[in-house]
Amino acid sequence: MATALGQGETVNSLWWDGTAAAMEYFTAGMDGVEIEWADETGGYGFGEEELYALDSDLHLVDPAWATTQENWNRNDIEEIADNVGPWFGNYYSRYHAAPSEEWADGYEYNSLWQLFEQVASLYGERARYEALASVRDDLLATVDATLPAESDRPTVAYLSVSTDLSSIYVLRLNAEGYWNTHTRPLGAVDAFADAEFDGAAFNQVDMEAVVETDPDAILALWTVTDSVDFDRLRQNLRDDPVASDLSAVQNDRVYAQGTRWQGPLMNLFQLEMMAKQLYPDQFGEWPGYENGDTYPEFGSDDQLFDHGRVTEILGGTR
Repeated sequence: MATALGQGETVNSLWWDGTAAAMEYFTAGMDGVEIEWADETGGYGFGEEELYALDSDLHLVDPAWATTQENWNRNDIEEIADNVGPWFGNYYSRYHAAPSEEWADGYEYNSLWQLFEQVASLYGERARYEALASVRDDLLATVDATLPAESDRPTVAYLSVSTDLSSIYVLRLNAEGYWNTHTRPLGAVDAFADAEFDGAAFNQVDMEAVVETDPDAILALWTVTDSVDFDRLRQNLRDDPVASDLSAVQNDRVYAQGTRWQGPLMNLFQLEMMAKQLYPDQFGEWPGYENGDTYPEFGSDDQLFDHGRVTEILGGTR
């Protein structure tokens, strides 16, 4: 969100760098867009002394989540808010999970773009938010007007799969929450819609369970980064005696994906990418992904949103 608001340089610490690799994939072709916070990663976790040392004006962290971490309670949260800077986050809106009992009363769930609007207000960047929200509105209108009838939509398995196929996790495709901001609008049929998640974000399954549902397409999460050998993953699926029976494997419909942890920029690109992957006849063919690729350059007629306009918004010229 900070990057989308032209404020990426304000991020002085983050706990995990996985999102940076995905951001770089999607924004590599956008002139002047940098991921300034990519090298600000520390170790996972945080303590009061660290937050005092950072002396941040704002902590983009959900205090309800923070109190689930070691050595943190509500009094500690209030101390940091009073002496360093306020907290702002909405962690449990990721899939409308339940916060701890002490925070449950009055906890509000927000969409990705509702949160972005609030963060933009905190940064004093309302105009950039409105410009990007307008792009998103146009994109959603294009998607809504172009989607085929529900009866003509593919079944999709949304998976996190290790390259060697030793672990497979199923994610909900059309669930509430900001993790599905790019999947819900496309209205594909969740191949695991009847699975019981018991309040969890995902379920571990074996390859036999995937074959049993036999989805038309597989979306493989976290695969547009240098840390994942997507070419090897696809080849392993073809070579595996069980996975090779999958229609998605036989029809070359295993698609690379970014991340659930998305801000507004990645949301725009991931919506466009997935629309082309799942509905090539309606939105144009997705060119595929090979290890080390960056997001493909589409001509203006093939873009589902105006990439140039977004670049101008980020540069402050639109």
